[in-house]
Amino acid sequence: MDENINIELILSSGAIQLKDVSQFNVGLKISNSTSRKLGFDISKTELWVNNEKNIAWDLAVQNGTLINLSIPANSFEKVQWPLGEALFPSAGNYRLNLMWGNKSQTMEVVVFN
Repeated sequence: MDENINIELILSSGAIQLKDVSQFNVGLKISNSTSRKLGFDISKTELWVNNEKNIAWDLAVQNGTLINLSIPANSFEKVQWPLGEALFPSAGNYRLNLMWGNKSQTMEVVVFN
């Protein structure tokens, strides 16, 4: 894990109606704070939803098209997927926890009827 890379969880919203979850995007912003290009293996990330590892995230990040991202010097890349239906099966409060090595970030989403 490269300490010069920072990752952030990106959510399209902190609250969404259940009928609109198919439009919900979740992803990453990967930042490189160095003066050289760095590689990032996106498949090393995990997304946990309400303390359960999310398989839809694993399938999205391990699909082969984006596994090894090249992050330009002093720049960032964003990647997102429409995973709302796989993340939120019903109305309720959801805690999303993105993990990468010893780093983690938690955000909350409310899905309402």
